[in-house]
Formats: sequence, C-alpha cells, structure tokens
Amino acid sequence: MILFEWGTYNALSTLRQAALLGTRITEIPPAVLARRMSPDYYENYREIGERYFTKIIAHGPYYNITSERGLRAHLTAIERATIAGAKIYNYHLGRRIGAGDLNVHLEILKKFNEINSEMIYSPEPATNPEEEFGTLDEIEELVKAAREEGIKITPSLQLENIFLSELKVYETGDFIEASDKADAKWWLNILERMDKISEDIVHLRFSQVVGIKFGDRFYKKRMPLGMGYPPFEPLAEALSTYFVNNSMAEVVK
Repeated sequence: MILFEWGTYNALSTLRQAALLGTRITEIPPAVLARRMSPDYYENYREIGERYFTKIIAHGPYYNITSERGLRAHLTAIERATIAGAKIYNYHLGRRIGAGDLNVHLEILKKFNEINSEMIYSPEPATNPEEEFGTLDEIEELVKAAREEGIKITPSLQLENIFLSELKVYETGDFIEASDKADAKWWLNILERMDKISEDIVHLRFSQVVGIKFGDRFYKKRMPLGMGYPPFEPLAEALSTYFVNNSMAEVVK
C-alpha cells in the first residue's frame, strides 16, 4: 500500500467537513494529543473517523523524545491515539545525544510497543542531521533493529526533509544548487531505496519549503505548492515511475 498524504490534520470539530471535501485520510494533530481531553473526545474521533475515512493516523507532539518529559508525553499521546483509532503514529526522532543514539531510539520504540503493539510507528527523517538523529542510513538501521524486536515500523518519508538533509541544504542554504541535483533520477533512487525497508505500506509526505542559514542554524518554512523548494516537477516524474513500477510488481506477484 502506498500512502501519500499532506495537509490532513483534523481535530474532532473538522472531521465531518473534511469528509464532505472528499478527504480519505485524517491525521490527529500534535496539539490534540498533547492536550488533556476527556476520553469521550478520542472515542468520538474514532467513531466518526472510522465511518468516513479509510485511514486514521496520528502525529506525535513536538517534544524532544529523548528527554524524560518528552518520552512521557509521547507515551501518553500513543494511548490517546489508540483510543482515537489511529493505526500509524508519526513522530520526530529529535536531537542527537551522542554515542548510542541508535540503541536509545530502539529502547524508546520498545516502550512505544508496550503501549500498543499493533500500531505502526513511523519516524521522520531529520532536516539537519548534524543536530538531529535521522539520516536515511540511521533510519534504515533503526527499522532493521526494530523489526528484529517484532515492532511494526515504517519510515515516514518527509520528502522535503530528505532533500534538505541528503543534499546538505542545511549546511549551504543553497536551494538552487540542490534543486539542480534533485532530478527525477535522484528522487527515484531515494524512493526505491526506501521502498526496500517499507513493508506493507510506503508512507510519503511532501510540502515545499524555503529557508535561511543564520549563523550555525538553519530555519525552514513551509510554503504553498509552487512557491518553494524542491521543485515538484522532477519529483512528480519520479513518483509516477515509482507508482507504475510498484503497481506492475504487484500484478506480477
């Protein structure tokens, strides 16, 4: 299954409107999972979500997952997302802590799994891998290690983050040079590489961004389609090739 989504946040108050607009995927926003609501709120979300949508997913709160407070917040969020009917839990891997990052994140996933072993956990790639854990190499290692522990996991392929990280835009701030490199062949290589570690479901997310390098920090901002980077034309070409190849592979099977 290929899941390609963006802009699907819905609180309980907007679920019916989203369904009327034809949305088929709904994502529980981080703020909803970080805020203490009555159990009825999450149960109602599940009831309406399962009636009108093909998939309910959740996005974990924006807390540093490697801190004690942040981990507690995520564990609570998973409990709430479970009540609300979520089948996939997106989350950011957070800041690096030094040696042993991989083992720390594996232990975190084990704690997640104690809350809900049926949830698919979906970590997102880092924007700035110098500060954040989550290069493609690291995600591949984490996915492999988690699966050996029986944990359901698939990477959440935030494509603009991969663009910023793999082409080192976070270092240079040069979107134009990176865009020249991100042709259809480059994107297809990324998609095929990640396909190999995405069992049952390939989870794709995309938005265009702009950003600025200020001192040692890189700041990004999401933009409306057509007003940011990376260019969507080569990505669209790569996606069309990938979707066709993926569909043909299923037919052959």
